[in-house]
Amino acid sequence: MILRTKNLSIREITEEDINGVIEVYNSNQDFLKFHIGRQEVNIEWLIQEQKEMKAIDFKILVAKENESNVVIGFIDIGLMEECYLSLLMVHNEFRCKGYGKEIYDALEDCLRENNFRRIRIDVAYGYSEEVLQFWKNRGFEEIKKIKLQWVDRLFDAIVMKKDLN
Repeated sequence: MILRTKNLSIREITEEDINGVIEVYNSNQDFLKFHIGRQEVNIEWLIQEQKEMKAIDFKILVAKENESNVVIGFIDIGLMEECYLSLLMVHNEFRCKGYGKEIYDALEDCLRENNFRRIRIDVAYGYSEEVLQFWKNRGFEEIKKIKLQWVDRLFDAIVMKKDLN
C-alpha cells in the first residue's frame, strides 16, 4: 500500500524507517508516559512491537514528507472487515500543521476506494482532550467506553467508529 498526498508519501515500514519511527514516538513524551510508562523507546522495543503487530495482521505505515524524505508520522492499522486504526502519531515538531489530517484523509480515501465499510478507533482519554476532538472533527462517533490494554497498562478508552459508505 502506497499513498501519496500533496506533502506526503505513506507506505509500509522498512528497515530504513525504524530510526524515524523511534524519533516520532520519542517526540511525544506525554503519549509515552501515559500509554507505556516510559520516556523513550528504542530499536529493540520497536522491533518487538512490529513482531506483535504482524502476528495479528496489523501493518505499520510510515508517512514521509515528500520534500525532505523525513519520517514525520506513522499509522498502525488492521485491515479487516472493520478496519481498526490502532494508532496515528505525528512527530511533535510537525503537530498542528495539518499533517495528521492529511495522513488520515489519505488513509480514509484509500479504504473507501478498496470498499472498506467502516473504521474503528479506541481513543484513550484522560491525558489529552485534543486527541478526542481530532477524531470527532474527522466524523467519528462515540460508541461506548471500554478498558483498553496496551503493553502492561489498562486505560479508560472510548470506542469510536465511522462509516465509510
